[in-house]
Amino acid sequence: MRRLLVCDLDGTLLGERASLNRILELLRLPGAPVLAFATGRQQPSADGVLREWGVVSGAYLLAGVGTEAYARELEGAWSKLAGWPPPRERWDVALVRRALEGVPLLVRQRLSSQHKVSYVAPRETLDTVRARLREAGLAATIVHSHGDLLDVLPDGVDKGHAVAWLAARLGVPLTQTMTCGDTENDRAMLALPGPSVIVGGAEPELLSRLPELPRTYAAREPHAGGILEGLRHAGWLTGEAWSP
Repeated sequence: MRRLLVCDLDGTLLGERASLNRILELLRLPGAPVLAFATGRQQPSADGVLREWGVVSGAYLLAGVGTEAYARELEGAWSKLAGWPPPRERWDVALVRRALEGVPLLVRQRLSSQHKVSYVAPRETLDTVRARLREAGLAATIVHSHGDLLDVLPDGVDKGHAVAWLAARLGVPLTQTMTCGDTENDRAMLALPGPSVIVGGAEPELLSRLPELPRTYAAREPHAGGILEGLRHAGWLTGEAWSP
């Protein structure tokens, strides 16, 4: 049965070269899952960091905390996949920015996206952000991660929904879709019905969510080594070969 492996980039797949090279070698063997990336970076930034680490494999990219979907073309460029994200009534980044103007400690990042508004903000701003958006009649997904990064996304759009959409597009059951991450913005995809992995050295806030993630394995090894550990724990990888 076809399988899908979805990995966050910074702090998860990327961070240590020996284990990264090993997992990339294994992913070239028969029976390997389809590899996809899910990252908070937007596509140009994600492409840059993948090239920096020498990662030229990987068929799909879910960028911008799940607000963008791409497929890798034969020459290595990324082409945008139609159909994601779905249109959302009353979603407008200008309306979001206006609703959150003047919130203390909230500093907007100058990123260009139709589907995401990003801020630098401490966790204590979350209640105010939620209240402002509710008062403005804006349904949104709010993701706080990395200690001080806050993303406001359309309702029903995040890494979890993006992975589910990609798996359905590829005809891969969610039970055969493994997700791997290390921060709170990965939680939505780690909560999907398939096996998932939190790599070693993950954000304490995410680790505190483990009781809510019954199918999630907390690896001891960091970065790609933790992904390898999780693949073996789930029975996808036996020794140096992929299980049928």
